[in-house]
Amino acid sequence: MPSGEFSNVSLANLTVAITSSRRAIELAHLIKTFGGIPYIVPTIGIADAQPISNEVDFFVNTVLREKIDYFVFMTGPSVHYFFRIASKLGVKKELISVIRGSTVVSRSDKPSHVLRSFGIYTDLFPHENTERGILKLLKGRDMKDKKIAIIWHGASSRRFKMELESEGSNVLELSSYSYSLSLDESADAILKQMGYKYIKPKIETILKLIDDAAGGLIDVITFTSPPSVFELMKIADIYNYRESLLSSLNQRVIVTSVGPSTTESLNRNGITVDVMPSVYKMGPMVKALSDYVSLQGQQNPKLGKLMKDGKL
Repeated sequence: MPSGEFSNVSLANLTVAITSSRRAIELAHLIKTFGGIPYIVPTIGIADAQPISNEVDFFVNTVLREKIDYFVFMTGPSVHYFFRIASKLGVKKELISVIRGSTVVSRSDKPSHVLRSFGIYTDLFPHENTERGILKLLKGRDMKDKKIAIIWHGASSRRFKMELESEGSNVLELSSYSYSLSLDESADAILKQMGYKYIKPKIETILKLIDDAAGGLIDVITFTSPPSVFELMKIADIYNYRESLLSSLNQRVIVTSVGPSTTESLNRNGITVDVMPSVYKMGPMVKALSDYVSLQGQQNPKLGKLMKDGKL
């Protein structure tokens, strides 16, 4: 969303923590446009998928051998990783041909854009660019006896597969990379190739984020993916900071989520979400945060504390 569309500075004086790694710089720019003070502390990295394994061989051989009705792509990096694997196996051209002969589903514009660079065009987009949105899209069609190949991002969903199988589908999955608290060289190279200015997570900065939230130095925290939640809570658990972090986020810090999947992950970890946009993208998320801060009164305990502190 172009910054010229924004005209207010409703986040002035508010320190906004950014847990995103891949699009942290972009999100920081949006926050600055509204007058906020970005506090970038990535909580998630990407590790390359394991070397060619039996699981990878099985997936690739199956999709080359059998007629696949739907290919589902979750993220841009997962597309790059998938074709990197195909190149290593010497079957890139064959896989592209197979995918072109199926119905291609992209979770959002990002995997679709990368697919186009390989000459593959997306046939279907979900109305809601989440796993739930893709499920709704597919379940709205006749899925009985359909073969669906899913190229996951760093984390697969057991429920996703089970719901499709309950419709009579045959589901084949591949996780092309994994999430971690590091960023390996291979992942770094691919993300740079895609144009991302990826910021590596560091345990010491994550621990400082938790301390700063407890000390009242963080006013807002943003989450743009479920893994950004899980990795933060993993560190909190390792260092026995979970209770302190939950207290900070639920009592003082305004918790902002980009969409339903991320909100569900926060709720599952005992964190209440204050702001979620109706359009699940970063620009609308920051706008929703701005509206929340601008329109809410002192009846809201968190905003009341910010007003008492002279932040609002």
